[in-house]
Formats: sequence, C-alpha cells, structure tokens
Amino acid sequence: MTSQRTTRPADAALLAATRDAVVLHGIRRTTANDIAERAGVSRMTFYRRMGSVENAVLAMLTGEFRSYAGAVRTATPTGTGRERLVHFAVESIRVFATSELLASIAERDPEFLIPYVTDRFGASQQLVLDQLHALLGAGAADGTIEAGEDTAAALLLAVQGVALSSRVLLKTGAFEGALAELGKMLDRYLTPSDAGSAHAGRAGAGKGTA
Repeated sequence: MTSQRTTRPADAALLAATRDAVVLHGIRRTTANDIAERAGVSRMTFYRRMGSVENAVLAMLTGEFRSYAGAVRTATPTGTGRERLVHFAVESIRVFATSELLASIAERDPEFLIPYVTDRFGASQQLVLDQLHALLGAGAADGTIEAGEDTAAALLLAVQGVALSSRVLLKTGAFEGALAELGKMLDRYLTPSDAGSAHAGRAGAGKGTA
C-alpha cells in the first residue's frame, strides 16, 4: 500500500480518529464513515483530505512510529554511542510490543504486517533506520562502535524481527529475558574488535604479573 498524499496539521483530528477506529475494530473493519464521525467531519471532507481509508491508516502509522522513535530517543540516557544505540533498539521493541494500536493490528489484521517483512520498505521503517544511522555515527565518532556500510540495515532487520515476534514472547513470559539477551548481543556485535583484543591483552598481562 502506498499513499500519494501528504498530511497537514489540520488532519490531526482525522488521524486521531483513524487510530481510535483501528484500535477498536482493526483495519479491515474501519470505514470512512466511522473515521469521519469520530473526527466530527463529513465523509466528503474525509475523502478530500485523506483520499481513502488505506491512505489514512498509512499516514496514521507513520505518525505513530515517528512519535515512538522520538519518545525513545528523548528518554535515552546519556552514555557512549554504543550504549545509546543498544538502549534505542531494545526500547523501540518494548514500545512496539506494548502499543495498543499495534496489538490490535497484530490480533485482527496480522496480514497487514507481512508486506513490511517480505516486500516493502515503508516510511515507518525509514524513520527507525534514520535513527540507527545517527546513533551509529555517534558511536563511530566516540570510538565505541565498529560499523560497516550495511550495519544500520542489519540492525533494522534484527529489531524488526524481534518486534514482530514480541506478542508471542509476551504470551510465553520470555519477553523481558529475550530483550536482555538482545541487548547483550547487540553490545557485543557493535564493540570494536580492537577493544576486545586490548581487553584480552590486559587480562593476559595481569595474569603474568600475579
């Protein structure tokens, strides 16, 4: 699904109404009439501003992900670039997993999420990718991250994979443990190789002088 429209601040009520309708009914059962009534506008106004329910859902989801990403970045504690990136990745998954909006979609319209994994790269994913690029840059600058050209894309796939499995993890009680392990894996993956060698060298030197 691809939206050709751009939204304006005046669309906020329509997007909020779209969110409420999707949370309550799911995507397939959300109608233009339902959104228009919730927003207090006519159906004609809805179509003139949004074009279709599909466009409204996509615009709403993009705004939702922008809000998620911004909230996680704002709440990220100070620290090294690597520490901030690991925090961002783990907390992004937590926000995704506990969102009532995404829970409704996963429960009622799971097929809607499949294209994001198999054959499309949407605006919501780009928002997360941009944040990953910025954090990788910060970690490279302070020497705490070793990253290649495609590291951000690899991280996005890892985060996305865990996020899309998060409801299963929540049901089995493995969610928090899985997030903790993911944080450790990401930290090791991003640590510069020479840092590990230096640590090993110091440990060996310490044993020799004991």
